[in-house]
Amino acid sequence: MNTYLSNKLKILSLIAMVLVVFIHSYIETTTNNTLMSEAIAFLQYFISQGVARVAVPIFFTISGYLYFLSYQNTTNDYIIKTKKRLKTLVLPYLLMSFFIVLCYTFILDPLFGHYINKSINIFHNSITDTLKVIFIDPLPYQLWFLRDLILLILLAPFIHYLFKFLKVYFIFILVLLWLPITSFSFYIFSNEAILLQKRKGNVYYLITLVWLLALTIKSIVNIKLGINNEISDILLKISIIMGGISIWSLYDICIKSETPSKILFTLSSYSFFIYLIHEPLLLSTFKKISNVIIRKNELFLPFFYFFNAIITIILCIIIAKGLQKYTPKLYSIITGGR
Repeated sequence: MNTYLSNKLKILSLIAMVLVVFIHSYIETTTNNTLMSEAIAFLQYFISQGVARVAVPIFFTISGYLYFLSYQNTTNDYIIKTKKRLKTLVLPYLLMSFFIVLCYTFILDPLFGHYINKSINIFHNSITDTLKVIFIDPLPYQLWFLRDLILLILLAPFIHYLFKFLKVYFIFILVLLWLPITSFSFYIFSNEAILLQKRKGNVYYLITLVWLLALTIKSIVNIKLGINNEISDILLKISIIMGGISIWSLYDICIKSETPSKILFTLSSYSFFIYLIHEPLLLSTFKKISNVIIRKNELFLPFFYFFNAIITIILCIIIAKGLQKYTPKLYSIITGGR
């Protein structure tokens, strides 16, 4: 991996993380069939249910590339890589999941239990429910990505052999099953030869325009038919593929130098920490507070939609900097040594 690709992966991780926060920043609202109401709905659909949906495939692609970089497909290599992921993936997953359970049990549930949609108290719930919410269905719902990534890593040799023997047929099967955000992007697009290519030219501008057009149509369909409908599902799948190619190529077009701006590079180091802590304590809290105002006047929704996401990201970075300064060892453990 050369310096350009290394920096590119870091910046794209930051961009994808910001998009994930905007996915979760989506504010439920009732469309009143007025022009203003539909415009607000379009804004959220276009960003949270459109542009931002490329974030997860980007994360899986980057994770797959980093895993299969120098992959030997030997038992010893598999053991070494798996042990390393215990520190970088499993430990942060368990720590954050358990920490949030403790927060809900000793702080949130006693004080704000009536206002919380999903809660757990280890003194009131069964051991089975508590273990499930720590290991399988964590309260910080964004951890599903780490959970699935851990599973994919455990299955890496199996995925490798499938691709080795089935080759192009394996890709075809995955496309039919529509798994672009799991095994598909995790393994297929992790090929270094594909990622090292710089994508510039008019064709990528065209792909970007098609992507934005598909998202525009999809957002309009969402307003008329709701999120769950076959047309939106098809357009979403098309837009995810187009969007991934667009963002990947737009980086090559926009970033001229091998090393990006120092600010972006510094912020990119906090991507994983933002991922870990932005939900449910920060962003959900801001959404609940802003909903009090939005119920009185829907015109405030666009402001809070952006404000909640931005202030959450800023707070995550401030917390990260504080931990790095006063408890660097703890920060390193939480982030898996990142």
